Amino acid sequence: MSRIDHEYARGWQRYGFDNQTLAERTVHGASTPIPMIIALSRGRWQPQVSFAVVPPDTDGQAIGMHVHRDDPTGEDVEEFYIFIEGRGEMTFSNGDVVEVGPGDLVTTYPGTGHSFRALGGPVKLIVVTPRMFLSTTPADDYPEEFAPRIRTLEVDDVKVVVRAVCTDCGAEWERPSDDLAATGLAVWAREHEGSPA
Repeated sequence: MSRIDHEYARGWQRYGFDNQTLAERTVHGASTPIPMIIALSRGRWQPQVSFAVVPPDTDGQAIGMHVHRDDPTGEDVEEFYIFIEGRGEMTFSNGDVVEVGPGDLVTTYPGTGHSFRALGGPVKLIVVTPRMFLSTTPADDYPEEFAPRIRTLEVDDVKVVVRAVCTDCGAEWERPSDDLAATGLAVWAREHEGSPA
């Protein structure tokens, strides 16, 4: 994983997955080494995102049957698997087995055991744990407070921006009645004279 852009000051961050940064490790009791990386870690009880390339394993599960449980508290947390490439099979502690492939999102609810194996060829996937209990991974830089140059002042009932302000000069933008998706805000922000050089 590589940090492509560092834009906390502007209100966003982009990461990229680079095959050179993947490290092989076995996961949850399985014996198959999986090239993977923790792409994002906000720290204990915060979101964590991993990227993995799971090789096919004819001998069993490449990711062993597991739950995400915090040892000190006993609290279980959920996990999301987003499949990008390849086909695989997830098995759950209730006995269900489901085939998955590109475009699938599988949620494993708190306390539900789950395992995974690739079918045929390698499987690329993103694993998201909204509240990771592990604390061994260093937390990413994360500001105490965001202060974007263009700040949202008001949204409508579906959370589309209605009004915004440039914090550099105080100029305000208001959504025209024919701009229902507020696409004009980004154009205004780019063209606004308060834009940094």
